[in-house]
Amino acid sequence: MKDAMSNVDIMLVLPEIRKAIEGAFVKNIYLHGHVFVFKLYQPSGGNAQLLIEPGRRIHLTEFHRVAQKQPTKFVTVLRKYLRDKRIVSVKQHGLDRIVVFETGDESGTYKLVAELFGDGNLILLDPQDAIFVAMRYKRMRDRDLVPKAKYELPPQRGIDLFALEGQSLKETISDSKANVVRTLASRLNLDALSCEEICALSAVPPTVMVSDLDDQSFHNLERGLHSFGEKLKTGANGPCLVFEESEQSDAESAPLAFLPFEFAFYHGLQTKQFDTFSQAIDEFFGVSPLEEAEGETNDKLTEEKLRLQTIIDKQQESLSLLRKNSEVLRKEGELIYANFQVVQEMLESVTGARLRGQDWDEIVRRIEKGKKEGVQSAALIDRIIPSQAQIIMNLGETKVALDVRLSAQDNAAASYDKAKKMEAKAEGAESQIEKTRIQLTQMQVPVRPAPTKALPSKLRKKKWYERYRWFMSSEGFLVLGGRDIKSNEQLAKRQMTANDIFFHASLHGAPYVIVKVPDQPPTERTLVEAAQFAVAFSSAWQDGLSSGDAFWVNPEQVSFTPPTGEYLPPGGVMLYGTKNYIRDVPVEISVGVVVEGDFATPISGPTSAIAGNTIYHVRIVPGKTKKSQLVKDIVGRLVRMAPREMAPLITRIPQEDMMQVLPPGDGEILL
Repeated sequence: MKDAMSNVDIMLVLPEIRKAIEGAFVKNIYLHGHVFVFKLYQPSGGNAQLLIEPGRRIHLTEFHRVAQKQPTKFVTVLRKYLRDKRIVSVKQHGLDRIVVFETGDESGTYKLVAELFGDGNLILLDPQDAIFVAMRYKRMRDRDLVPKAKYELPPQRGIDLFALEGQSLKETISDSKANVVRTLASRLNLDALSCEEICALSAVPPTVMVSDLDDQSFHNLERGLHSFGEKLKTGANGPCLVFEESEQSDAESAPLAFLPFEFAFYHGLQTKQFDTFSQAIDEFFGVSPLEEAEGETNDKLTEEKLRLQTIIDKQQESLSLLRKNSEVLRKEGELIYANFQVVQEMLESVTGARLRGQDWDEIVRRIEKGKKEGVQSAALIDRIIPSQAQIIMNLGETKVALDVRLSAQDNAAASYDKAKKMEAKAEGAESQIEKTRIQLTQMQVPVRPAPTKALPSKLRKKKWYERYRWFMSSEGFLVLGGRDIKSNEQLAKRQMTANDIFFHASLHGAPYVIVKVPDQPPTERTLVEAAQFAVAFSSAWQDGLSSGDAFWVNPEQVSFTPPTGEYLPPGGVMLYGTKNYIRDVPVEISVGVVVEGDFATPISGPTSAIAGNTIYHVRIVPGKTKKSQLVKDIVGRLVRMAPREMAPLITRIPQEDMMQVLPPGDGEILL
C-alpha cells in the first residue's frame, strides 16, 4: 500500500540521519539502479551509509551492495566535488519532501538537494546556489532546472500542519466541496495515510463530505489533528512495519506500510518493531539481487549451515510473535467475558441507535454525555472508529477493539478463533524449526560445480502489489486490478483509500481496478489507461470485442453494504452517485519485461503505459491463438527484440508467470 516516504516520514527520519552523518566526511558515492548510496565516516570513528532514492525515500541503510564497475557521468561529478567533504548540515525545507545537505571545507561549500516528490531529482548547487549539475534537467511552469540557473524551490503546497496552531481548522477547510481526507491532504500538505490516521483519531469517517460536518465533528477533527501533531513532536517513537494478515498458516505476510509509530488506522494488524525508523524503512524496501553483495566463501558447507541457522533465527522470531499475539487475543476474549454485561449493554445501545437512524456523531455525543453522567459502559469507551465499525473499550488495563455488528459473545468468540489460528501457526512453526534443526545437525551438503552461466542465487522477492494485476501508468501511478472475486473484494476493502479512484468496466467479469493516488490526482491520460485495463481483462477479450466502456467513481461512492432487504453477492459492491464514463476504449494490451538484477518480470497493461516502463514490448489483441502458444510466441518475440545478454533472463520466465499477465482467453500478436 505504501510505496514512498511522505513529508512526515522525512521529518521523523531526519533526526536519525543528522545524528549519524552531520560532521562526517563523504567517503564515496555509488549508484545502484535508481538508488544512490553515500558512504560516510566520522573522524571520531564509525561509518554510515545514507541511501537516497529521488522521488521515493531517504534513510540510513545497513544493506551491503555490490560496487559499480563503471560509475555514471553524474556520479563521477558528485564524487569529484563531494568526496572528502564534510557534511555541515542536513535540513528539510519546511514540511516539503525536499532535503538539503550542506557540505564544505576550506575551498568552499556545495549544497546537495534531494527532491523526493514526483519523479524526483538530485541536484548539486555551487557556492552561489546555482545549479552545477542535476540528475534531471527540465523546464516547468513555476521554475527551471537547467545548468547555471539559480535553484528555486517549488511553490509551497498547502498550510504547514504546525503553522495551523491557533488557527481554526473549520475556517481552513469549511469551504471545501471534497471529502475529509482529500481536503486535509490538499489544505494541510499531508499525505493520504496521515489524513486517514487523523480521521481514525477523530472518529470522523474519512469519506464524509466536509460540507456535511457539524460543529462537533469539526471539534473532533481538531482534536485528532492536535493528537497527531503531538505524536509528530515526540518523534519516531516506536517505528514499525505493519503487516496484512496472511490467510495461509505457512505464508509470510506482506508488509503494508512502514510507520514512525503505531497508527490507529491499522489497529489490530500485526506489527514488527524496530530500534530506528531507518531500519524499518530499510527492511520494507529491502534490496534487489543486483544490489545485494554476496559474501565470498570457499567453504560451501559452512555457508549452507549459516543459511540454515539464519532460517531458524527468523522462524524463532516469527514463533515468538505468534505466541505473543495469541496471548493478547486470548486475554481480549477473557476480558470481554469478564465484563460481559457492560460490554453487551454498550453494543446493544450502539446497535439500537444505528438502527434508529442515528449517525456516528450523535452516538459519540451520547457517549460523552453518558461519561459525564457516570454511565459505566460509556466510561469504559476509549474511542470509536466509524470507518471500521469498531469501538475501543478500556477493559482493565487493556484496550479491546469490539465490532459493533457483533454481540459480546461473538466478539469474544472472534478473539478466541483468531488466537486458535495463531496457535495453529505456532505449532506449524515449531514443527518446521525442528525439521530445520535436524537438517542442520545431520546435513552433508554436496559441493556442486559452478554453473557456466550466472543463474539467480535466490527467488525474486515479489512486491506486495503483485498479488493483484498491476501496471504503472505513464504518469507513474500504481494501478491495481483484481484477479478473481476474492481478490476483487480484498482490493476494494483493504487497498482502496479515500484518495484513490475506483474503476469498473460495463462488462461481465470485469475486475475492480484501483488507481492509487498518494497526493495530486492523475490526469485524463492515467484515467484512460485504467479504463483500458478494466475493459481488457473483462469478458470483452473472450468475446472478441474491439472496444468497450468503463467508468470511475470516488471511494465514498463505493459501499459494501446492500440496502435493507436486498442481497449483495460475494465480492459485490453498491455504487452510488454519478459514474464518470470513458467510452470506446480499445481492447488491447502490451506485454513487456522489467529487468531487475538477475530477474526479468513480465508486466502487461495499456501500450502507452508499458511503452513508458519497458524497453521492449509486444502488442496483443483478442484472437484465435491458444493462450499456451501465445505465451511462447510472446517470449520468442521479446527474445528477438532484446540484446543477447538479456535473452537468457527472458527465456527463464516461468510460463505460468507470463500467463498470469494475459487476459483470460486466446489472442494474437499485432505485427
